[in-house]
Amino acid sequence: MPPSAGRADGEVMALLRDGLAAASRTQRIDEIRGEFLAIDTALARLQPGDLCLVLVDQVQEALDHLAQRVKEAQDQVVAA
Repeated sequence: MPPSAGRADGEVMALLRDGLAAASRTQRIDEIRGEFLAIDTALARLQPGDLCLVLVDQVQEALDHLAQRVKEAQDQVVAA
């Protein structure tokens, strides 16, 4: 059962956004709908020291997508 089961659309995102907004280290909050778009956008923007939270419903598919992006990045480093 996905973590948002039983909640209205956008409710989990709102709860997370409110909690993050209250955190002292939070400098930026981006809400990106679409698991794979969120992963790709986060990976493109991440800088050393950043913390990224990606909320997914399709766990295995999201992990596979993330693993593929990590492999692509490693391949680019080796080729450089």
